[in-house]
Parts: sequence; C-alpha cells; structure tokens
Amino acid sequence: MGCEIELKLALLPAYGEQLLEQKLLERCGATEAQRKQLENIYFDTPDRALAAQKVALRIRRDGERYIQTLKTAGSGAAGLSVRSEWEWPRPLAELDLELLRPHLPEALQQDTVLSALEPLFATNFTREVRWLRGGEADAGWEIEVALDRGEVIAAGLREPICELEFELKRGAPETLFDVALELARQLPLLPLELSKAQRGYRLLQQAQGKVFDAPVLVPHYGADAEQALVELLADSVRVWPAQLRDALQAQAPERLEAMKRTLDLLLAVLQGLPEIAEHCAVLISQYQRLREMAAAAHDWRLLEGMPADWREAQRQAGCARLQQLAHKTLPGQLALATGQLLWQIRDDEEAQ
Repeated sequence: MGCEIELKLALLPAYGEQLLEQKLLERCGATEAQRKQLENIYFDTPDRALAAQKVALRIRRDGERYIQTLKTAGSGAAGLSVRSEWEWPRPLAELDLELLRPHLPEALQQDTVLSALEPLFATNFTREVRWLRGGEADAGWEIEVALDRGEVIAAGLREPICELEFELKRGAPETLFDVALELARQLPLLPLELSKAQRGYRLLQQAQGKVFDAPVLVPHYGADAEQALVELLADSVRVWPAQLRDALQAQAPERLEAMKRTLDLLLAVLQGLPEIAEHCAVLISQYQRLREMAAAAHDWRLLEGMPADWREAQRQAGCARLQQLAHKTLPGQLALATGQLLWQIRDDEEAQ
C-alpha cells in the first residue's frame, strides 16, 4: 500500500505551454519533461457501490503496460488530498478481483459486488512529467509535477482535462503548497477538488439529466467555537473556488453572488480567530480585494429599475470583468495560501 499525497490545480489550456517554461522549474532542478499517453478505464457496479464508499478502481494503459489501481477516500483541503493507493501490474486490461478483495471496505468484499463490476467511463490524456527537488539532507524534498491534457469520456459526453498535479514523493506536505504558490504568482491556477474519477461519475449523472449547481456553503457550528471556525475556513476554501469556476464556465456574472457570500463568511471567520488574524493581515486584505472584484462584475444587478439599455451595458461589462478574473493570479494565490494556513493549524494541533 502506498499513501498518495497530491495537490491538484486547474489550469486554463492557454497557459499549458507557459507552465513548462517557468523559471521555477529550472531553479528546482526540474528534469526534462517526459511525455506519455495514458488511457484509463474506471469500474464500478451498476448501482455505484464503489462510489458510495468513495473508492475508485481503474485499469491504466501506459505504453505497453497495464496497471490496476485502487484508491480509497482521503482527507485534505484546498486541492491537497491524502489517501491510500494500491497498484498492481496486469498482463491485460482485465481486473484481478482477488488482488482487490482484501483492500476493499468490508461491504465491497462480497462476491455479489465484485462480480458485478463493469467499465463505466474513461479518461484519456497526455501527461508531461517533471521532477522537482530541493532542500538539503533530512530537509530535502522531491515532487513529481504532471501536466495532464485530454478528456473525460462518459455516456457519450466529454469534458476537457487541463490540470496540474503535484505529487509528494519525499518531504513535508507543506512543500507542495510552497511550490504551487510560487507558480500561482505567475500563472492563473485554482485548486481542484474533483478528481478525474469524480468528474466521470458526474458526466454519467448529467447524461441522465441531472443538473449540477455550484456548491453552496451551509455553516455547521459545533460547541467548540475555535474548532467550528477552523472547519468553516476549510469549507469556505473548498467552496469558493468551485463557485468561481462555475461562474467562469457559464460566463454568468450573476453566479458570483454565491461566491461573494462565501467570501463574506470566510472573512468573518478569519477575523473571528484573533491569533490567526494577527498574522494574516495581508491575506485578509487580499480576500477583500477579491470580493471587490466579484462585486464589480455583479452588483449592478441591484439596480433593477434602471433602463434596459443601461442594464445591458452593465451586463456586458460584468461579463468582461468576469473573463478578466479568469486570467488573474490572485484567486489561486489566496486559495493556496489558505490551504497552507489550514495545514499549519493542523500541524500545530497535532504537536500539542
């Protein structure tokens, strides 16, 4: 069994080549990019028993090799996930059920479940891999950086893939945020919470007519005030980047209203944690700036009584501002900096 520690970021296709030219890669001693074509088939039962247990199962073709991979539910924040992973080489693109059985949750180990496994969807993409290394001796680190470009294919529907994966091979998880933040200062990146497998399942549901709205943050408050605020901070940084992506994909500035509400809550949370707020004045001010950007593209809608030609001009201006926001580096920097903060809080709690 391996433990996969990975940070996943969404990248606009136009910036793919620029990424490979970044000086950061050279400073970290990046290896020459290796390019390969990966073809993946994901399996589940007709009633989605694996998905219900947050388990992903696939067979990958990598050149002449076939690899069977099982991944289980993990934890994380701001695009960073930690989860268990098992891999087995296979002679053909066929599952070996006995290899799977001992590593599955007990509810999935039954013959009736395993015998019902079937191909559901595919992800095909080109992967360009580089290795980054830094630090010295015991503090050294090693990260595999992969740029994936291709598509998810399910039930006749297709969704493009253009994402960046940082997988930690050696070192502390916080190093992933350090490296990603350096890139996010130069390119518009956003944490990506949905895995390729999750996007495949969503396409299957869309093919059946389900419509997915952007997530909405519903606060849950526990008895421990500080813990409740930290959990709200984690929920906020999970939700607002997805709300921004939803508005960008739909080219609908009105959808920024939900993101504004999430940012308001996030700012209230940061200011409600005095020990954190004291050291995060820049983070707070930059979040206020992002909220103002969202408001500039959306708040004209509050003036519904204005003449139609004025409202149309404002709508077009709002669309232009929204498009500009897609090319800003600020959102990615803020999301990653907040994720880094959450990992520091977690480490401090574990050290106590």
